Amino acid sequence: MEDIMEILENAISERLELAYFMLIEENEEVKESVESVKELSARLHENKDIPKEARRQIEDYKDISGFIESELQKFIYTEGIKDCIKLLKLLGILA
Repeated sequence: MEDIMEILENAISERLELAYFMLIEENEEVKESVESVKELSARLHENKDIPKEARRQIEDYKDISGFIESELQKFIYTEGIKDCIKLLKLLGILA
């Protein structure tokens, strides 16, 4: 069962990554936002006026927020799969 769950997690991660790149390609606003985040991150690292400890806290915040967002995406995607299966069963397509 663990092997199946690992395969499922890998498949979901791969699908989410593909969806992320498709979103950037198709949505100009998202593409611009991604570029803005990259720029801001670079400026943060280059800014010598920000104390090292404050910079580390900002990076920690960014990393933790990114982790939470990633886990939320996986959870929502998995719940969507479950909803699809329930709907297919309700429609009699799956037993």
